[in-house]
Amino acid sequence: MKILSDYDALYCGLWLAVTAPSEEKAAEAVLACEIIATRLSEHEIRRAKKEIERRLEGGADEAIQ
Repeated sequence: MKILSDYDALYCGLWLAVTAPSEEKAAEAVLACEIIATRLSEHEIRRAKKEIERRLEGGADEAIQ
């Protein structure tokens, strides 16, 4: 996936946070997401979270393309 917007960056950051190989890496991804989220609306943040939740529920654990 090419990151072309702050929304894309948040989506990828959230995915990295929930699939990180360690708590330390997850914390780094969460910190990046918090910074990115300051540039997005509440609606965009909720949408990204819901998309990640749906992806996790669907069992998709492949890397983001």
